[in-house]
Amino acid sequence: MNKRKEVCDFTKVFKSYQGKWVALSPDEKKVIGSGNSPKEALKESIKKGTKEPIFLKVPSTDRSFVL
Repeated sequence: MNKRKEVCDFTKVFKSYQGKWVALSPDEKKVIGSGNSPKEALKESIKKGTKEPIFLKVPSTDRSFVL
């Protein structure tokens, strides 16, 4: 049986964190840290109890692209 992963809508993330690095929760459902570098985003994530978040660099402009 194939497991299909849910599609995540990052529209709100892109609008709120343009040009930033964000740390996502392991389930990819919420932002748990952000900053100008992955290191800054990780610091916030660790404060919230997640040591291994998923990192995403949000584009600085509103462009379409595929992850």
